[in-house]
This record gives sequence, structure tokens and C-alpha cells, in this order.
Amino acid sequence: MYRRIMPRVYELVDLSFRNAHPNPYFSDWDEKLATPESQGRKKTWLARERSFQRLDRDAWQVIKDEASPYLTKPDANGRGYQQLISILNQTWAYEYLVDLGCSQVTFIRTEKDQKTPDLSGDLNGLRVLCEVKTLGISDDETNRRSNKSGGRTSNTLPNGYFKKLDSAIEQAKTQLESYDGTTNSRRIVFIVPDFDDFLGEYKVDYFKEIDQHLTSHPIGGIELAFYNHKTAFHHPISMSSATAINEPD
Repeated sequence: MYRRIMPRVYELVDLSFRNAHPNPYFSDWDEKLATPESQGRKKTWLARERSFQRLDRDAWQVIKDEASPYLTKPDANGRGYQQLISILNQTWAYEYLVDLGCSQVTFIRTEKDQKTPDLSGDLNGLRVLCEVKTLGISDDETNRRSNKSGGRTSNTLPNGYFKKLDSAIEQAKTQLESYDGTTNSRRIVFIVPDFDDFLGEYKVDYFKEIDQHLTSHPIGGIELAFYNHKTAFHHPISMSSATAINEPD
């Protein structure tokens, strides 16, 4: 049943078993989706499927090619399959460019060690470039989850978070400008934040802090877009310093 309603997700499932790895990301996938406690997982991947379906054939092939090595390769530093999820998050940026009205939206294939933006498109003759950055959880939170130890979640972000955010934005800006430094292109940094607050209880507060930080530390030459993906506690957010994209129901 799940293969029928999630055909592109199951293309990834099939890819993950080609190398007979003992611990692929999609291990026991049918069973995991069928359990009563898996409703959240099922909703998440049905939403992923909807995003995957919006990709044209060439774009979907790029995502599969990029994701394939990481379907069976968890991060050595205890961050699980973060690299895989970061690649899949690029599909949200693809949707964003399409919804902006861009045509010819494509993923930019990269050679080894080559720094390029993730996406390009055309908007009424103007070249649009987009770099996607997923901001993962902190090292402290990684250790807590790995050790299954408890911890207290704060309703404010630590100072270190803003350093990480600024660094990611500056790196993305450099990539965009190195690829095309002309005034004839529109450069977008698309950011997907994953907070330590796994359930997203304080996510609205966090986005307000980020908005205030960016308002007082503006970065010229680029546009910022933040993706607010679904969590257990989910509320639409808005920002004055960036475009906020709320994952649809």
C-alpha cells in the first residue's frame, strides 16, 4: 500500500538496499510505517512525497544521485543521516523557485570539490540562483540523543547559534557570488533550521530571535528564505528580514 502512495520515496527505499548494507536509512520501512506510533513518520514522508512529485524527471534524478551514497552512510560524528536529509531538503527550495514563477528550474550538478549553488532558474529573463543550507542540531543535543540522556530545552537560542547562522549565510553568499558575481542575477539563500527543540515547542520564539538578529545584522546582495517545516508543535511564522515559507498542510 505504501509503495503505491509514496512511489518516489520507495525509489529511495529500493536504492538503499542495492548494496546490501546492514543498516540502511529505510531499514524495515514497511513495518515502521505500519506501527500505530508511526503516524508522525508517515505524515512526514507523505509530505516529502508531495514535494518529490513536483520535481521534473531530471531534477528527481539529480536528487536520487546525490542522495544515493548517503542512504547507507550515517554520519561518523553521531548525527545520523543528516547529510541525506540535507540533500532531500533541497526539494523544498526547488518548490520555492517554482512558486516564485521561475521556469527552467534545475539542480546544478557539481564536480568534486567544486563550490557551486544548488539551484538555478529563470524569472522573466533574470537568472535566479539558490543555495540551500540546513542548520543541524548542536553538538550537545547530538550527544544527548546519542546517549539517550535527558536535557532541558530553552525558549531562547544560545549565542553560538547566531554565529553558526551567520557563518552559513556568508558561506552561501560567497558560493553564489563566485558562481555569478554580475548584477544580472538574483541570489537566494534558502535556510532549513533544525532546532535542538525536537518537538518544536519554542520554534515561534526562535524564529522571532532570528528575525531580530538579521534585522540588526543585515547582509546585502542576497535574499534570505527560511523554511518552517512541520513538527509536533507547529505554527505558521512570519519574518520581516527574510521570506518565511510555512510547510503546507
